[in-house]
Amino acid sequence: MLTYDCDTSPTKRTLNPLFYGFVPNKALGRAVCFLSIMSLTFAHVLLLTSACALLALTNPNWLLLFLGVDMGIFYLYKMLRHPQEVGGLPFLVSAFTSVVGSFVSVHLYSNYYDEDEKIDGETLQTTLGSLVAIWFVSAVTFASVIKREFLHTFYDMDTASTYNRKTFLYLNDKDLEKSRILTRHPDVYMAWGDELIKPWTIKNWNRWEEEKPAWFTDKWIEAVPNEYIPFEWRVKYKKTKGRVENRRRSSLQQAKAMLGEEEER
Repeated sequence: MLTYDCDTSPTKRTLNPLFYGFVPNKALGRAVCFLSIMSLTFAHVLLLTSACALLALTNPNWLLLFLGVDMGIFYLYKMLRHPQEVGGLPFLVSAFTSVVGSFVSVHLYSNYYDEDEKIDGETLQTTLGSLVAIWFVSAVTFASVIKREFLHTFYDMDTASTYNRKTFLYLNDKDLEKSRILTRHPDVYMAWGDELIKPWTIKNWNRWEEEKPAWFTDKWIEAVPNEYIPFEWRVKYKKTKGRVENRRRSSLQQAKAMLGEEEER
C-alpha cells in the first residue's frame, strides 16, 4: 500500500502539495479509499495474471507479443518525454490494458487452445466478468471518494519541470519548501529558474544570511547555481568557502585535464 502510505504522509503532503493529498482527511473517507485501492489492486493483478497465464497456455508467442506491446508503449512514452518523467497517463493506460488484455486472452484461449484439459468457456467468462465488475466498481468508488482537485494527477501529462514550476508558484512564501526544489536535479528547474527562482533567491539572500534558517546550510548553498546568488555573496563564498565562480567551466576543464592525463599515460 505504498500509494496510500505516501499520500497520507504529512512530510510528502507538505513538500509536494499538488501531488500528495488525494486521500480524504475524514476517517470514513480514508477507510473507503483504502478498501477501494485494495480491491482495485486485487482485480487489476488477477486480470493481468490471468491474461498472461491463458496466453502462455494457448501460445507463448502471443504472451511475448502482449508483454512486448505493453512494455513497448511504456518505454516509448518514457523516451519521448524523459527517462524519469512518466506522468499519470501511463497509469490509466496500464489499467485499461489489463482489462482489454483479459478479454482478448479469454477469446484466444477459447478458440485456439486444443488440449483435452481445457477450462470451460462459461467458467472463464463468469470469472472474467466478476473481476471486471470488481475492478470497475472499485475504480468508480475510488474516483468518487478522493479529493476532486487531485483527480487530474491520475491522467495528466506534467513533466518534472512543469510540475515543479507549479509547485514553486503554489508554495508562495514558504521558503523551506521552495528551497527543496534546488536540491533536485537541475533539469527540473533550469527551464524556468531564471524567471522565478533567481528573483526569489536574489531578493531574500541577505535575509537568509542574517536569520540563518535551518535549511540554509553550506550543502544547500553549494547546490544553488552561481547566477542565483548575489554577486557580493559569490565573491565572499569564493574566499571563505572556496566556491568556484563558474562550476560548469571548471568541470569541463577538469574533464579535459583527466583526458590529458590518460593520453600521457
